[in-house]
Amino acid sequence: MSDVGPLLGDVLRLSDDPFLKELGAGALDEKPIASIGDITGAVYDLVRTGLGGRPSIDPDAYVSPRANVAEDVVIGPGVRVHEYSTVRGRTVLSSYVHVGYGCEISRSLVGEHSILSHRATLGCVVIGRHCYFSADFLTASCLITNSDMLNPDRPISFVLPDGRRRSTGQPKWSGVIGDHVRAGARVAVGPGAVVGARSLLEANATVATAWVPADSRVPRSDPRTTPSGGHA
Repeated sequence: MSDVGPLLGDVLRLSDDPFLKELGAGALDEKPIASIGDITGAVYDLVRTGLGGRPSIDPDAYVSPRANVAEDVVIGPGVRVHEYSTVRGRTVLSSYVHVGYGCEISRSLVGEHSILSHRATLGCVVIGRHCYFSADFLTASCLITNSDMLNPDRPISFVLPDGRRRSTGQPKWSGVIGDHVRAGARVAVGPGAVVGARSLLEANATVATAWVPADSRVPRSDPRTTPSGGHA
């Protein structure tokens, strides 16, 4: 960890993903998370530049004719986007990502071979390789205490392992999720969550503004003790 907080590579290394590495995204591995700010936007810019004149949707990807895929996305080889799903807003799906039915993905990065089951809603989140998220997975990306929820301006902070906080400078920032993370049904993550590799998030768990070390198990949230409000 650097003096200005953890590096992105301390949580996940984009250079371990062959598709992202080829297109230059690994350059972010040695940068502090807080200094990158809009990580998904930075990845998108590097990947689009790395593509050169190649199509942004790989010919080997499958996109259902009933899916809604915007022009400002990058979709790698072997990706499958199923019916009634939306992918938009400078999103990057690395190779062999599975997007199930009825998902919405915006301003996010999903690493190779990761699986999104039905009705996942992703916004402003970075997800590593070989992850699995069950139905109704949700990433929250802004504070519900903003005065104007359509135009949030309160920056998101994340927690360091020692309990200190670092601001991302971004009013929309859900979190960073490492490789091989698995989540049960109806799990919510963010804003300000950092989840280490190989962690298991039990069904109905909520992980917001927390540092979850690698190989952790996060139990389901108890509605009698989970604070209300504060995130959206």
